[in-house]
Amino acid sequence: AIQIIMFDCACFRSETGNKTRQNAQNSTMQQPEECGCGIVFGTDPSGSLVCRSFVPGGPAESSGLVQVGDVLASVDGCDVLRKPVSQVAPLLLGKTGSRVRLGLQRSGTYLVVELERRPSTPAGALTAFMGAMGNDEGQR
Repeated sequence: AIQIIMFDCACFRSETGNKTRQNAQNSTMQQPEECGCGIVFGTDPSGSLVCRSFVPGGPAESSGLVQVGDVLASVDGCDVLRKPVSQVAPLLLGKTGSRVRLGLQRSGTYLVVELERRPSTPAGALTAFMGAMGNDEGQR
């Protein structure tokens, strides 16, 4: 089974300072504490993270530099190839407006792209996730 991973879900602080999913659902006026670059990843059989889809209008899609099927090899110069999601997620997420450099493998070529992290809308994130599920179905 291929795992689909969303790194673009915004996380909001509650009034007590704790991060909660309920607060994220109820709060649309607050800025997200951390956000990503609008890529939905899945894992391939080797454990590498592979781009499955994009959050519509997100930084990755808007840049045109990242393609579905790209394998994530590094984040800000740190090797992440076949690393567990728990180690990669903190590298991908950051403050709104901060920049992240992604090293990507594409058809035997290595390239580095720089993207600005921006929050996504819940509707955009859902669309991206559903798109990834569709891409996943087509690859089985």
